[in-house]
Order: sequence, then structure tokens, then C-alpha cells
Amino acid sequence: MENNTNGKKPEMVDWYNPSQLLNTAVKTAISTVIGENADPRLVTAAVTDGGFFDYSHAFNGNGDFEKSEKQRDEIWIDYVSDVGDGWNPTYSVAYSLAQQTIRVSKKTESLQRGEILIFGGDAVYPTANDEEYGKRFVEPYKMAFNAVRNGNGTNLNNPDLKQVPHVFALPGNHDWYDSLVAFQKIFCTRIFNDRIFAGGWQTRQKRSYFALKLPQKWWLLGVDLQLSHNIDVRQLQYFESAIKEMEPGGKVILCVPEPYWVKAIKYQSLTKVFEEKEESIEKLEELIREKHPENPVEIKLYIAGDLHHYRRFESQDDDRIQKITAGGGGAFLHPTHDFDFKNNRRRKKNQARTFALRKNYPAARDSRKMDWKNLYGFIFKSPAFGILTAVLYPLLALLIRGEVSVNDNFSNSFWTEASKATVNRFIEEPLALIVVVLMLMGLVFFTDSNSTIYRRIAGTIHGLTHLGAIFVLGWLGYVLSFWLRAKYNLTGPTAINLVWFGSVLAVCSLGGYIIGPIIMGVYLFVSLHIFGRHDNEAFSALKIEDYKNFVRLHIGRDGKLSIYPLKIERVEREWIHEERNGKSSYKPKNGLKPELIEQIEPIG
Repeated sequence: MENNTNGKKPEMVDWYNPSQLLNTAVKTAISTVIGENADPRLVTAAVTDGGFFDYSHAFNGNGDFEKSEKQRDEIWIDYVSDVGDGWNPTYSVAYSLAQQTIRVSKKTESLQRGEILIFGGDAVYPTANDEEYGKRFVEPYKMAFNAVRNGNGTNLNNPDLKQVPHVFALPGNHDWYDSLVAFQKIFCTRIFNDRIFAGGWQTRQKRSYFALKLPQKWWLLGVDLQLSHNIDVRQLQYFESAIKEMEPGGKVILCVPEPYWVKAIKYQSLTKVFEEKEESIEKLEELIREKHPENPVEIKLYIAGDLHHYRRFESQDDDRIQKITAGGGGAFLHPTHDFDFKNNRRRKKNQARTFALRKNYPAARDSRKMDWKNLYGFIFKSPAFGILTAVLYPLLALLIRGEVSVNDNFSNSFWTEASKATVNRFIEEPLALIVVVLMLMGLVFFTDSNSTIYRRIAGTIHGLTHLGAIFVLGWLGYVLSFWLRAKYNLTGPTAINLVWFGSVLAVCSLGGYIIGPIIMGVYLFVSLHIFGRHDNEAFSALKIEDYKNFVRLHIGRDGKLSIYPLKIERVEREWIHEERNGKSSYKPKNGLKPELIEQIEPIG
């Protein structure tokens, strides 16, 4: 980033930093316990009014939420998910969303900025709190809107569209890490609008879920599944009241925090957990279908974030139901080569429709090329991880101390004797065996798989590889201490122990800092490249900023929904700071031009 920026901007989260690993684990454990035993959604629902938000009519004036008598016949909506990681990708997407129009080609019409902006989940990384929301989410979006006002103003020359777009947000798992405390401050309390978005986007919702009535019999429902992946009773009642307002032949856009349909295909032979997530949504689907049996309301578009790429499935019938993953708002990229969805389809019992993969972005071949960086680059992308192994390696090596004789020729029998000494040490010192078993259990738990057998085998191999490295480094440190004792004629138990301790500590710390990350990188590469596992862990290590995406939706006067998935192939890395009328912003030095990922025929 250039020197003409104002202040330090957040870098991509270093997920393999030991302090970050510990913090994430603690936050996840606490939020899961609180979520299961004290669901804040129930409290919020008890103290707030319900009701859907009506966008089927225009609004009176500028800046209020009172609808007029004038019925609207079209509307533009923006959808973005998984934002609030590094500054470059987050601001690149926010800056593109803030533009009044986007022109994707000379032959197509300009795509107008959405009057409504939907955040599909995970507005901040790594964990939710006021500080992280402020620097990773609020500031980029506030300044992005300022950049437009500092340039060409905000008038869209369309009386049906407000100058100030409205924001609605769903919480993802990272938003839940503080039990929605910070999320509710930002998105569910209008008093924060001026302070947070400074007149840019405005919030309206009072709960972590919402229902929007749109033109041409369309509705948009945003569902909060919490960490335990359930729809609470109050939320189901809320949607039931909105469904009562739906007209025969209505159409629905359903926003959910996670593309459960993707994981249900990938893990269908291994676990039922994702089918259980589907069942929680099916309760809502049944309510929608039962409203008008003779002319049912249909869900035409399912859209979710959570996976940080773009992927679209389409039903193989005339209805062309769409299921889209669009989690490219600013977080690290997720791979698209982890599973062959083209040749693996799934039909549930009593389900008439099957869905086929239509598009991946980035393409699977490009994703596979990026995966190779873990094989040789993990140590450079996540250098802090080496601190963890630089501490653990010497601790285990010192704990597993044994005595063998070493002659000047360093005979081949040394490693046989070393192995025997290690086994004897485990027998004599149960603590050493306990520590090793705990390390192996930890790596088995770390293994990403819904297959118990795979998890145990892969985790054990991973752990044994680290133990093998510790074994070799520890005994090399012992050999070094023997050489130093002989060279400097050191005698006496104190001198011998000090030399041994220092030698093992030095060799294992240095070796652990280098070899530990290399083993982890190789493990992640093999897991993803060959077995399709650890897609999250492998690509979070790479911290890829590029290949971002968001979706622009348009309900037209013909009643059809047009879907425009937009990509930013390479995010901006150099920013020019501007200050006008007291409003601070940044503009890309090299320019940003979102492009269509694919052309989709209108549905509905």
C-alpha cells in the first residue's frame, strides 16, 4: 500500500498465529455453550416488534421509511457475504457496491446500485467485537460511500429509488462469537446509523432475521440458523406472519447463512448432519408451500455465503430454481476443486428435482493451481505458526530424554539404540506418553472429515510425522551435545546436562520453526489436492485476496428476476486518500472494474 494512505489498514487475518488459534478456539467454545443454553434471539424477539418491511411501494421523501401510495414495479438489490477480513479485498468490494452504476459491457444496460444491500453473514473476522467490526467492516463501508459522495454525488435520477440504500444483515458463525452483541449494535439499532454509516447505508431491522415484501409478488426472507443450525420458534412465527401476506403465485428469494445443499452432496455418504440442517429449512418451505396449494408460492432463488467463492446450481426442469453460493465479499478465498459436483448429484427421497452444477468461480483448474502454494509456501504465508512448533518440538524432545553411546564414527547402530532409548523413556516416564497421546488426539480432532476412519488415520499419520521430526531433531541435538562435550572436554553432571539441554533446545527450536510449518503445508496440500479435505484450513493459510464476488439482483417490470454475479478478479492494492467536506475516503490507484462471472437467463 502506498504512503498516501491515511493510517495502517488491516491485513488478512493470520489464522495460524498461535494466539489467534487459541482465541478462536475459546470464542467458539463459549459462543456454542451460550447459544445452546441462552439463545439471544428469543430475548430480542420478546422485546421488539415484528413485521415485514414493505418495498413494494415507493417511499415518501428522502431519509424516512414511510411508504407512499405509489406502487413500485421494479427494484435493485445487492447481496454480499463474508466481508470484514483484509482491507484490500473488503474495500475493493465495498467501493464497487457503493458506485451508482456498474457497466459490465457496452451491450448491456448499466446495473444500478441496489436500494437494498443484504449482508449474507460473517461481517467481520476473526471474531466479533466492537474493535474488529470498526476497523474491518464499518470503516471500509463508510469510506466507500464517502468516495462516491466525494466524486459524483448520490442522486440516481430515479424517483423510485432512495438516495440512501438500506442494509439488512444475517449473522454468520463469526458474528455469533460474541452472542450477537456487536452485531445487534450495528444492524438492529437505528440509533447507530449516523455514528456508524455516517449517512451512507441505513439499517432497519430489529432482529437477526427479516422479511422483505418486494414488487411483482416477490419476497425476500433472511433466515438466522445460529451456531446450532436451527430456526427458533419465535423466528418461525415471525416468518409465518409474513407468509400469510403472500399472494397466490408469489415468488421467494431465500437467504441462508450456509449453503447446506453443497455440503449435503459432498458428505452425503458420511454424515446426516447437513441433512438435519436441511430439515430446519424444510419447515419454513412447508409453510410457504401450504399457503396457496392451488397456486403455490415458490422459492426461486436460494443464496448463501460461508464458502468464500461463487458456485451456482440450477434445477434440471423448466422452473430453473437457483442455488447460489456467493461468499466473496472480502474474506480469504475458498477452493472450488475440493469435490467434483458435476459428476456427483443427489436426490432426496420424495424429491422431484435434481440440481446440476452450472458455474464455479474461480474455475476448478485455477483453484487447483493455487493449492500448490501450500506445498512450498505455507512457511512464508503463515510464519507465526513456526513459533508454535518451535516451542512444542523442544518441549517434547527434552521430555523424551534417553541415553545412548555415541562413538566418533557415528555408526548406523545409533538410530537403533536411539529408538530403544525412546521406547524405554516412554515406559519409565508416563508423562511423556500422555503428552504424545494428547498431541495425537489434538491432530485427530483437527482433521477435517466427517468420516471417523479417515479422521483417525489422517490425524494419526499427521501426528506421527511431527513426532518423527521431533525424534530426529532431538537426537541430533543429543549428538551435538556429545560432540561439544568431547571438543571442550566437559565433565561433571551439571556441565553435561547444561550442554545437552542447550543443544537439544537450539536444534529442536530452529528445526521446529522450519520443519513444523513444512509438514503442516504438505499435510494440507495432500489433504485437499488428493482427498478433497481441509478446504477451509488449506486456503485460509494462503490468505488469497483476489477472486472476490458479489451479486446484483433486479426484479423487472415483467416480474422476472435477473441475477448478475459480479467478480473482481484482482483487488486493488494501492489506494489514494481523499478528504472533502470533512469526509475521508480512498480511491483505487489503478481502478476497479467488476465483471460478470456468467450470464444467467432471468427466472420467475
